[in-house]
Amino acid sequence: MSVFIDPAKFGNNLIAAFGTYLPCSLHTTVGGDRSNYPEYSGKILDLKSGYPAAIPYFHAVIDPEIRTGIAIAIVPSHDPAKTGGGLTALAGALSSGGRRIDASSSLVRAQKIAKLAHGGDRSLDIHMKTVAVANPGLIRGRDVLLLDDVAKTGNSLVACRQLLLSAGAKSVQCAAIGKV
Repeated sequence: MSVFIDPAKFGNNLIAAFGTYLPCSLHTTVGGDRSNYPEYSGKILDLKSGYPAAIPYFHAVIDPEIRTGIAIAIVPSHDPAKTGGGLTALAGALSSGGRRIDASSSLVRAQKIAKLAHGGDRSLDIHMKTVAVANPGLIRGRDVLLLDDVAKTGNSLVACRQLLLSAGAKSVQCAAIGKV
C-alpha cells in the first residue's frame, strides 16, 4: 500500500518530493539575493534551523497528501548529538491525534559524519555504516513514510530505507520535503 493518498501525483520515483529546493549557493551564483530567494526553499532552511513557524507550514503541505495509519520515520542528522530538530517536530505534528505513528526515533546516526551540505561524503556506503535502527517496534509490520528535508543524491534516504526494510517494515516510501 502506498503511504500517499494519490500515489500517481508523486510518480514512480524511488524518492518522492513535496517541492523543489534551491540551495542558497546556487541562487547567489546566478545573481540572486535574499530579496528574491524562493519562499519554499527559505521555509526548508527555516525547518532545518528549527524555527517553529516552519512546522505548521510543512504540516499543511504534507498532511493532506499522506494516509492515516502509517508510521513516519526521518533520516537522522549527520551528528548523533543533534536530535529533536525540525524533522522530528514535523513527524510529531503529522502524527498528532494518533492518526499516524511517530517513528522519528526509529533511526539514529551511530557515528558523526561530515555535514553533507558542506561537502561531506554522500555515498550510500557511509550512510549504511553510520545509521542504525534504534526502535524497530515502531516500524515493524507497518507502511512507513521516510522523510528527509532535502535530497540531492538520495543516498541517505536509500540507505535508511534498506535499514527499515531489514528491520521489518512492511513497505517504505522515501520522500524529501525539497529535491535539488
